Amino acid sequence: MKKFAALGLLSVFGVAIVTVYAMTGREIMEKSDALPEPRTAISKATMVIYKGGDTLTRTIEMMAMKVGQNDKVLAVVKEEPGGDITKVLTHTNKTGEDMQWVKMSNGKVKRISSGDRSGAFVNSHIFYEDLRSRNIDDYEYTLMGEETVEGFPCYKVEAKPKPGKSIYDKAIFFIIKTGEFQYFAVRIDIFYEGYLYKRLINYNLKKVDGIITPYKAVMYRLDKKGANLGRTEVTITNLQYNNPAINENMFNVGKL
Repeated sequence: MKKFAALGLLSVFGVAIVTVYAMTGREIMEKSDALPEPRTAISKATMVIYKGGDTLTRTIEMMAMKVGQNDKVLAVVKEEPGGDITKVLTHTNKTGEDMQWVKMSNGKVKRISSGDRSGAFVNSHIFYEDLRSRNIDDYEYTLMGEETVEGFPCYKVEAKPKPGKSIYDKAIFFIIKTGEFQYFAVRIDIFYEGYLYKRLINYNLKKVDGIITPYKAVMYRLDKKGANLGRTEVTITNLQYNNPAINENMFNVGKL
């Protein structure tokens, strides 16, 4: 469940080894991938979308569960008068095909094809692609250097997807080097259609049951010159990890 703990949500990495030898981009991402994560998560979040001069507000309830090496995430959309989508179910499979479905307001369930993953989730700046977990083996990594981001000294790691593994051109992860939140991705620059298209920044980091959690995440939409075209803010208002009441049956497409 490393995508956007949310929406999911994203994870992190470690230090004594760094003083012994220079790590590669792949090694840094392996440390990030090895950070503690919950078996299940349930959360409630407020989503505020600033788009085209309008401000839209959504309430999103999310459940996530790790099943072996695979992740399942259910997003339930609340308080969206006239909205077309009421639920989104994502199954991320490490060795097989990822699958996504949406439940429409008319009760119909529709499968999201790989070609539709650039669609906007409830008219936000978050794509359906962003609801999928990241498989570390689907990318090639390059350590580009170091940079201070949001007050944290970070590793700057470029991740280029292998053919067919992502709709994005590449992403650049800014991974915290030291301290309480070491190896967490505080920022991700996302390249699409040949330029820096979106930027995700994780704010208000806390440890919950030993798991690094951003209580606020903002996805910024940028133009080709880097100017801000809008943003989507997701703020967690309620969160619980490892709730025994969550079971795999809740993520069955037949239950949508």
